[in-house]
Amino acid sequence: MKHKIGLLVLLGSFLAAAAWSAVESHPRKPYGDFFARQIEARADSLTGFDIQKYEITLDINHQTHQIAGNVLATVLAEDNLSSIQYNLVGLTVSSVLVNGVAAAYTHTGGIINISLNIPSGQTFSTQVFYSGVPQLSGAPYNIGMIFSANTVFTISDPDAGRYWWPCYDHPWDKAVVDLHITLRGDWKVAANGIRTSIVDNGDGTSTTHWIGEHPMTTYLVCITAGPYVEINQTAGDIPIQSFVTQNQYNNALVDFANVPAMINYFSQVFGPYPFEKYGHAVVSMSTYGAMEHQTMTTLGNFIITGNGTYELIIAHELAHQWYGNAVSFLTFKDVWLSEGFATYSEHLWVDHTLGWQAAADYIYTSYHQYYLNWAAGAGPQTIYDPAFNYYFAPPSYEKAASVLHMLRLKIGNANFFQLLQDWFSAWSGGNAVTSEFQALAEQISGQDLNQFFQQWIYGSGTPELEYSVWNNSNSDQPLRIEARTRSNTPTNFEIQVPFRFVNGADSDSLLVNAFPNGVCNSFSLNYDSASVLEPNHNHWALLRNVTELKPALTECLPSNSAVLLSWEPFLDNQNLAYYVYRRPLQGVPEWQQINPEALNELSFLDSSAENGTAYQYAVRAIDASGYLSEMSNFMAATPVAFSFANDLLVVDETRDGTGANINPDDAMVDAFYAAALSPIVYEDWDVATQGLPGLDILGQYRLILWHADDFAQNLLIDHLNVLGGYLLGGGKVLLSGWKTTSVLSDTFLQRFGGNVDLVYDNSAGLIGAESTQYPELLVDPLKTIPTWNQMLPYIYTFLGTSNSLYTANMSTTSLGNGNSIAFRRSLPASGSEFVLLGLPLYFMQADGVRGFLQAIIPDLLSPVANHDPAVPPISLSLSVSPNPFQSRTILRFTLAEKGSARLGIYNLKGQLVRELLFGEKSHGTYDIAFDGRDGKGSPLASGIYIIRMDSGGKSISKKVSLIK
Repeated sequence: MKHKIGLLVLLGSFLAAAAWSAVESHPRKPYGDFFARQIEARADSLTGFDIQKYEITLDINHQTHQIAGNVLATVLAEDNLSSIQYNLVGLTVSSVLVNGVAAAYTHTGGIINISLNIPSGQTFSTQVFYSGVPQLSGAPYNIGMIFSANTVFTISDPDAGRYWWPCYDHPWDKAVVDLHITLRGDWKVAANGIRTSIVDNGDGTSTTHWIGEHPMTTYLVCITAGPYVEINQTAGDIPIQSFVTQNQYNNALVDFANVPAMINYFSQVFGPYPFEKYGHAVVSMSTYGAMEHQTMTTLGNFIITGNGTYELIIAHELAHQWYGNAVSFLTFKDVWLSEGFATYSEHLWVDHTLGWQAAADYIYTSYHQYYLNWAAGAGPQTIYDPAFNYYFAPPSYEKAASVLHMLRLKIGNANFFQLLQDWFSAWSGGNAVTSEFQALAEQISGQDLNQFFQQWIYGSGTPELEYSVWNNSNSDQPLRIEARTRSNTPTNFEIQVPFRFVNGADSDSLLVNAFPNGVCNSFSLNYDSASVLEPNHNHWALLRNVTELKPALTECLPSNSAVLLSWEPFLDNQNLAYYVYRRPLQGVPEWQQINPEALNELSFLDSSAENGTAYQYAVRAIDASGYLSEMSNFMAATPVAFSFANDLLVVDETRDGTGANINPDDAMVDAFYAAALSPIVYEDWDVATQGLPGLDILGQYRLILWHADDFAQNLLIDHLNVLGGYLLGGGKVLLSGWKTTSVLSDTFLQRFGGNVDLVYDNSAGLIGAESTQYPELLVDPLKTIPTWNQMLPYIYTFLGTSNSLYTANMSTTSLGNGNSIAFRRSLPASGSEFVLLGLPLYFMQADGVRGFLQAIIPDLLSPVANHDPAVPPISLSLSVSPNPFQSRTILRFTLAEKGSARLGIYNLKGQLVRELLFGEKSHGTYDIAFDGRDGKGSPLASGIYIIRMDSGGKSISKKVSLIK
């Protein structure tokens, strides 16, 4: 009904021969009688009657659109009947006969209610006489009997038969249908069944008789009439009778040329063609591209091109004769049993005509991707029981075809094609439901398919696959693939995905299981650096994404004769250790493992790196059984020799403005800092004209004063590795700016700023900064705007600082009032110093800024910094990121010396919820993941918890918020 045209990639062949040998060789199984009895007992259980046959006699006036006629129905009473109901909308009933005698009836709300007195087991007839101008069914389908300038035709799927003839318009009551259609004599009438005669009525009209042989649902009954010529073909003893206009004739000969071959092919794959004839009638229609009326498919004009462009639509509608027409669904809850099968037949025909690779690519482009693109806008849908407006949407078509393809993989090729044939032979002529299809698939395959059907047919969503590859050359199963699924709905997917393994001339196919909690798949294949794994080979599985998980190297900080590396905990597994690899980028690089013992930490300082040599780094995880992961992403770094030959470099990041009070130009900023620093000797670096300074530049200076007095631009965000490498190598930085703190990463802040929490005030609230060590800093009112009331916005303050230089004096409504607004932190191991201000110095009054810089710069440049003796050295730090968190956060702590360490999670009552660490640890920085669960593995409720670290006789605590 609805169709799209897929682009075919014509590449090779793979599976066709095996598929068809399986089709030909398997035996039939006697399912038919058993399942037919089930259907027969159920199909009419709600009505008490079974309509055996309809005989439609109809006179159609193409000019006035008036129709008049009658429908004679032969009915079997399965219960004692006092009435029977038919559907008829928008037309007028003039009389009703029961067994040839006038009967009482009502016709309201589209229902004809006929009074009866028929005992159970008796066959009787009803005859309804009616007339009028047919109306269309309304949105979204707008179908029924459709008149145009040169045709009249009917489209009734899903429920528009009632708009042009009285019937019990539901798919579960199938009946044989005869049609006797009177119309203008110069037109031909195409319909279901066999045309037995065309009678000239002598009044400019003729009556065409089409006689049916097989039962069908009411939505499959059709009348199509127009100034047609016929094209007659045969497929064995099956007549093929098609109706086209004269100007379509030559093109149609080409487009219909392969129909006999299609019938023969599908008869081989599905079972013998089920009806007395086949054919097509071509019309101009808008709702659907084509419609699979039983024995007489209606095609849209666009399909007749003369070059076979839309051959797959023709194949799709033909396949419906087996699935949808012969084997009908009971209700539209199971419409996929019709549309999914017909859609999958397109793939089968591509395989038959173009080869396996083209057919596999068709699965990907025309099923998987087509559905996923649609679902991206419509949201995840279920295949089973679609909404009325979605009967003929991609879940019933493309997604259902993808599911059939995955079922083929799951139960095996031979079982799948046996299932297609036995499904047809068991239910041909009747109606079936999804549960019976599942039961037959389970009987043939011997598998429990409940999970498969629950997730794909009854559940919504589409999974994505995440997998990681591991190798252990000392194992008898060297290759391991750990795979898990992620769902975009509550549906938990358990899937099978083919992987193609290639190593030189050797190749193999691997079937990988993936569950929500992960599956370890082991294989006895020699896996090495030359091996290639291709997931979801030939697109068997419908997947939103396929992601190979590898360790993630997050930081590669070059410094003086060293490179600092950091990475994420792989797979959230705290039991993994890590190896670090390095190779030079010049020459013929080979990877070298540079740590002899596996690391339990998530960082490593490569102190053997040579200055000036460009290196590439990666990490691999190793588990307790000796399996190594694939290498991480690669990151590059070139360590640089620091001379510290000069004292002070002033880096001006502020862009050259207009000269307005909050947008100073370059000369104004330069003059301000020159006055504040004089007579201190310094060199200036203007980022606007010189770009950001490299590590080789910074390393020539003992101290960097970096200022960014610009609230609309912060270039440092792309330069943190350089500044961090400078600090790591013993440099000293005084950093001030407007919102500059916002670009400092959590890692940078924790490493160089310590255990600091940020507080941001967007509104104008800063009055000044007060200090017991340095001159007061006051906002310069001449550099503000009136709406700020002589205060500054965009201010950062800090909590948890150990050496605060200034305290923020802000409006009482400001979050940061009373917090530290500037702090200083020393890193004794490297000799570096980091001073961070949450305000822009340029916008403070000049005297205070000069006094501050004249005091702190000589102190920072002195060989031994004059630290406040009242401030104890930092021996312990703890940070949490992200905070708040939903499912996982990282606790980072630093130990100044080796000793016992204990890390625990406590509730607000002080009760221990979970102990994360207890034991001896060397000095250094450590990361531990917390997954929001208690010590028994149960999820914690949303709320605030206390993270407490005890080591060396000291304790430190942080609050963390769990939000679900």
